[in-house]
Amino acid sequence: MPDKVYRTAIYCRLSREDGDKVESNSIASQRAICEDYIARHEDLELVCEPFVDDGYSGVSFNRPQFKKLEEAIRKGALDCIVVKDLSRFSRNYIDGGRYIEKIFPQLGIRFIAINDAYDSLTGDPQSDSFVIPFKNLINDSYCKDISMKIRSSLEVKQKSGEFVGSFAPYGYMKSPENKNQLIVDEAVSEYVQMIFSMYKDGFSIGRIAKRLNQMGVLSPMEYKHSAGVKFDTVFKTGDTAKWTYKAVQRILTNEVYIGVLAQGKRGTPNYKVRVVKSKDESEWVKVENAHEALVSYEDFMAVKVMMQRDMRCSPDQDEAHLFSGFLFCGDCQQPMIRKTVPSKTKKYIYYVCSTNKHSRTCSPHSIAAKEVEEKVFRAIHDQIELVINLEHALAMIERLPSQSRKAFNYEAQIAKIEEEIERYQKLKLGLYENFIGGVIDKSEYFEFRNSYTKTIENKQDALLRVKKEMKQAVTTGTTERNWVTLFKQYENVEELNRRVLMSLVDRILIHENHAIEIVFKYRDEYQQTLEYVLGYADELDIAV
Repeated sequence: MPDKVYRTAIYCRLSREDGDKVESNSIASQRAICEDYIARHEDLELVCEPFVDDGYSGVSFNRPQFKKLEEAIRKGALDCIVVKDLSRFSRNYIDGGRYIEKIFPQLGIRFIAINDAYDSLTGDPQSDSFVIPFKNLINDSYCKDISMKIRSSLEVKQKSGEFVGSFAPYGYMKSPENKNQLIVDEAVSEYVQMIFSMYKDGFSIGRIAKRLNQMGVLSPMEYKHSAGVKFDTVFKTGDTAKWTYKAVQRILTNEVYIGVLAQGKRGTPNYKVRVVKSKDESEWVKVENAHEALVSYEDFMAVKVMMQRDMRCSPDQDEAHLFSGFLFCGDCQQPMIRKTVPSKTKKYIYYVCSTNKHSRTCSPHSIAAKEVEEKVFRAIHDQIELVINLEHALAMIERLPSQSRKAFNYEAQIAKIEEEIERYQKLKLGLYENFIGGVIDKSEYFEFRNSYTKTIENKQDALLRVKKEMKQAVTTGTTERNWVTLFKQYENVEELNRRVLMSLVDRILIHENHAIEIVFKYRDEYQQTLEYVLGYADELDIAV
């Protein structure tokens, strides 16, 4: 009989994150090896069920079953721990060594790693002090190498537009043929489009959430559950997760719905730190046109702009007022406030500068709501007519004979300017040799150098201008003009509504004496196109 029988526990761990070989390192395999070893040694007695951490990395000791094992040790219930090998115990060089060399000896714990032939009771202290840290270092390095490979693989997939998330965003699903490709989920995609449509129509985010709940539409979390996906979140506050302000807001602000795949938003600093932290947006991996869009880019950007403005509604309102988030003072640029004044059987509605209302440092700029609506409606009709006239003029230009076109060979001009820049750069480089050779004196050297430098700078500016002109010519003269189509779709609109404003208007400025300035969207594109068309005014005999 042995002098002492050690109360022994088995510890098993498996993590595919570490690159563990599932077959050889399976929990069943580890347990069988440890039980066989204990059965062959009379001084060891298995006193409890194995402590098993399945799915936990060996980099950290923050594992639930290891915590229970440590608790049992400190209570004095165990004398010995048996593991298959050191890598099952830990892949952290520093913390693993601390337990084996300090904590376990202090607590009187015998530690056995079977495949590494290590037994703290019978081992050679001098040999073990070198071999065990070395093996721990190898395990640590192996984990680091696997971590780097996994990170690199994920980054490559992200940059190529492959989806690497666990769950597809609401409105999408993973393709059955390729789990890294998002496809439209026809069952709920219409609700995503409805959310954007309702917001464009003036519904507040809270009202949209309320309407979805009234319609019985399953929230994103409940929809995942209904599809059999095991998924949980901190946003759930009751037995059934309802649509909330935050849930709707996340959809309205997610670029995934315009085909942009933004990944790598969160991560850990390295393989030893398991705390996940949010990254700065500049570090995200973004890929455009990664999948089919559910909403147009124009609608998404219109919603994004309006969400940054004051769109608050009164509690009894389902929709925002017509001009909510659009009207600004022409002088102080602050929002205009809507005021209602009862007058006998009618109500007088007008707008006033918010700065004037709060501090009187700006004039009221008071104007009736009816007047604003009438003037804005007429101005939008006029702008639509101008855009349509531009389109007609562009069509006429494109039908002109090629010899009548004012287009010129941009590529030839660019090549000529680049050739001149290169020539002057060579002249500038040769100045020093001429100075050393006595061909020119010091004052002439600096005079020529400054002259060549100035000429090169002018040529570079000219090169940029020609390239810009070429880009504008392509944009305005030959390609499809989506912004023109956007204006044209409201050609026959009979009344002003928020959908029209969201599509065509950036903001409306109210000046003194009831003067109104409308800042339309796509004003730069309009101006470039206008200048392009005016260049053909004589040939076409048109007035724009």
